[in-house]
Order: sequence, then C-alpha cells, then structure tokens
Amino acid sequence: MNDRSSHELTRGKMIWLGLCLGTTLLMSPLVLLAQSNAVTGKLEGQTKTVRIWDACDPKTFNAAVGPGTCKAGHHGETKFEDFFGELQLDKIAGAWRFNPLLDTTEGKLKLVRLDLNPGEQISLQNGGGETHTFTKVKKYAGGFFAPLNPLTGNPDPAPECAQVLADGSLSPQPETDSNLFVEAGLTEAGPVAGSALLPRGLSHWQCCVHPWMRLDVVVHDHQETQ
Repeated sequence: MNDRSSHELTRGKMIWLGLCLGTTLLMSPLVLLAQSNAVTGKLEGQTKTVRIWDACDPKTFNAAVGPGTCKAGHHGETKFEDFFGELQLDKIAGAWRFNPLLDTTEGKLKLVRLDLNPGEQISLQNGGGETHTFTKVKKYAGGFFAPLNPLTGNPDPAPECAQVLADGSLSPQPETDSNLFVEAGLTEAGPVAGSALLPRGLSHWQCCVHPWMRLDVVVHDHQETQ
C-alpha cells in the first residue's frame, strides 16, 4: 500500500471516529433524560404508608371530651385519666404516634424520618380510634386542642394548626391539602413528593390534635443516596 492510500485510509477512520464520538455526545443528554423520565415513571403511583396510631378507650374519652371522640376498634384501651397522667409525666403518650417512629435495630436508637423520591406519594392510614391531622408546619409547636399544649411543653399553637380567637380560645384551621384530617379507620391520600406541597428537601409534619405526633419528611433527588 502506498503512502497516499495509507493516509486516506487513516483520514477516513478518523472522520468515522469523529462522527461516532459526536453522535455519542449529542445522544448522551437524551439518554440521561430518558433514564430520568423512566425512573420518575416507575415511581409515579408508588406510595409510602404513614400509619397513625392511638390507644383511646371509647367510654372514658367520649365521656370526657364528647361523643364520637373515640371510636371502638382494635387499637387499645387507654383510659382518659391514664392518658392525661402519662402526658403529665412524659409530655407524650407513647401509643399516640406516627409509625415508623424509632429505628432500634442493632446499634441504633434514633427517630425515623420518611425518605421519598420525586413521584412517590404518602398514604395516611389511621389505625386508631380518634381523628388525627397530618399538617405541614414551619416549626413544630402546639395544636388546636388547648388542654394538651401546656402538658406537652408546647404552650404556643402552630399557626398552621390553630387560629387564636379574640377570647384567647383556639379554633382549628380549615382542612387543606397541607392540613389533612384523617378519621378513625380510614386511609387518605397524602402529598406527592416533588410537588409544590412537598418539594425537594426537609419538611415538618405534625398532628394538630396531639402535637407530640411529628414526622420529618425528606424528598431526595434521584441521584442522591438515602
């Protein structure tokens, strides 16, 4: 093969290599976008369940607070006076909680947060006998049931939970997409991760009836590790 033919062959290979490389570089963002969309598509429709628990005794709770406060079920039988006694001692009533609450696997003791990826939706499942709220707050604070606030160390109600009336009494804020009321025994659809209501990052959610019931929710990017 003469030098000219060798040169033309080498030049042809280089042109072909350049075209392939250029095509790859052009296609890479499209491939990454398609992969990202595929991940989001897979996550859409997936749910993470937040279970809501209490252990109210219908007879004593309904007598103390009012009819219909606690519905009968398989959720426990803590009498109202024992409930208040526990709050006075511990500032919480342990059976009233969002679950999962604690990570007590080997070598660990920490509060559990809810980690979500964009597209995943929270499902709120109330296995207790009372109505609870799942309310987004800027800062954890008290709720709208005034007698519980000082007992739990939360003298000031969260503004997302309660309106303070002219006489100093509290009134519940109306139900919204960020202030969901979940009745006993029911399951409600909660916010979707990545939406305006539940954007990327950390947000705080609490029950506005029982203000020690709290949950941190973290929405991650697809690339982040949890």
